[in-house]
Amino acid sequence: MTLRQIKALCTLVLITGAFACKKDSGNSTPPSPTLPFNVQFKFGAGASPVTIDSLNKTLRNLPAGCNVQQLAATAVLPSGYTIAPDPATVQDYTQGANFTITGAQGKYNVKLTALAYDSLANPYGIYTAKDLSNVRHYLNGYFVLMNDIQLPNMTDANANDLVGVDDYNAYGWYSIGAHYVDHGNIVFRGSIDGQNHVIKNLSIAFREDAHPQPNGIDSVIHTGKSNDGVFGYAIGGRFKNIGVQLAGGIVGVQGTSVNGGVGALLGRGDTCTISNCYVTGTGTISGGLDVGALIGRLNSSTATKCYASISHSAGNFAIVSGSGLIGNVYSSAITSSYSTCDVTGNSGIGGLIGGVTSSTIQSSYASGLVVETPSNGGAQIPYDVLGGLLGTVTSAAPYSTTITNCYALGNVTGATSGNASFLGNSYMGGLVGMISSSASKVTVTNCYAAGAVARTFTNGNSSTPLTGALVGNTFNGVFAAAGGSCSNYWDKQSTTQSILGGGNANIAADNGITANGKTTTEMKTQATYSGWDFTSTWAIDQNKNNGYPYLR
Repeated sequence: MTLRQIKALCTLVLITGAFACKKDSGNSTPPSPTLPFNVQFKFGAGASPVTIDSLNKTLRNLPAGCNVQQLAATAVLPSGYTIAPDPATVQDYTQGANFTITGAQGKYNVKLTALAYDSLANPYGIYTAKDLSNVRHYLNGYFVLMNDIQLPNMTDANANDLVGVDDYNAYGWYSIGAHYVDHGNIVFRGSIDGQNHVIKNLSIAFREDAHPQPNGIDSVIHTGKSNDGVFGYAIGGRFKNIGVQLAGGIVGVQGTSVNGGVGALLGRGDTCTISNCYVTGTGTISGGLDVGALIGRLNSSTATKCYASISHSAGNFAIVSGSGLIGNVYSSAITSSYSTCDVTGNSGIGGLIGGVTSSTIQSSYASGLVVETPSNGGAQIPYDVLGGLLGTVTSAAPYSTTITNCYALGNVTGATSGNASFLGNSYMGGLVGMISSSASKVTVTNCYAAGAVARTFTNGNSSTPLTGALVGNTFNGVFAAAGGSCSNYWDKQSTTQSILGGGNANIAADNGITANGKTTTEMKTQATYSGWDFTSTWAIDQNKNNGYPYLR
């Protein structure tokens, strides 16, 4: 790496406090706890000037690419002051870089020391959009956001340069990591702690399958990209305390209509850990398979305390052909998470998660609308599954799926249809669209639904046997234990459904249950919920959550 490249990459800087310089002992002016003037250092082109205000300053969390043993800077001094040696001269800052600032008020000795990168004690810092983009060249690195990251507008004249992606003004952000049709995968395996900062103004327009990645993204030219988000594909990645804010307008994040894995933060994660992450803003997230507001697909991963709350303009949806938080989860655990996003789609769509396989969903909820997207002009709607919380739920031996302490408040609305054969091909439930594994492999306990579940048929058929208050269709024993006892409830007034599940007792005995359908008044009364933990898990207050139980 050339010296010029090193300077260009070093965009950070100081995070410790103020700079109180003392004159050297040969000057008669008494020491001062602070400088009577400002001195600023700038480490690399594009970096924000940093005020130096302490006698001994330690530089931490420099960006990836900064060689602290060969570090250079520029200094901005008050008129009439000089600094020696010239900070533009490369120095080994790990040994301490000493400078003398001289002016009318005296001579001040300053020592700056830079810590070497350490994955735990001193991870790389991210200060700018270009620093964030540069993560793709350090896929095993550990990073921290040092401030909010403002991505430029796609229309900005210098947008490409600010991000380091040479087609940014045409397509927006280029995901860090992805699957490709040729030359395999690019995978992020590191860690990023957002420190509660936000990546703002995210836009990703769909790049055609044949479109090569921009120059500088990787040394090998790839085509046929899938996985979109700030991060496209991660294995063993760790993401925490990160906010993502979509740009205004309707661009949002547009994934491929064929290849899967689309989410604002992460397109696909295998064996990843995600905690305290969220997406807000306005716009639409769309794609083909595995589309979620925050994450497209998770395999053998965990997501804790995550949420999605995207607003949209009238007539649009936050998520198109996807689900409220995560598109699909496999052998994963999702806890203490929620979505308020309105979603539309047809194949395995949920207010929170679209598809759940051999996973645990706990203490989570969804409150957004789930609306079916008609196909073929509405004349023929294919096999569809929609649920207020989850779309399709299943499990593969020897594993099981557990759903506990969850709820859904959003309406689940089917498209208008005049096709009678659709009765046997579509599943709609206030909580879950369809459960396709036996009761020994899937359990649902201490959950409720309160959103309207409805479809209009133009052939005079006013209801479908595969529409239920809690589930479109299920096996026996999933919602009710042997003997018919059930710990799950629904508002029979607001859902407009009198039975637990679609079909009838000939399809699944669970579906014929009616006793756990309660009036709205009963649903807002704690005594209704037999056996529920209102000490540490649930709470109820007429002034919160519209009076329905909510999770502590």
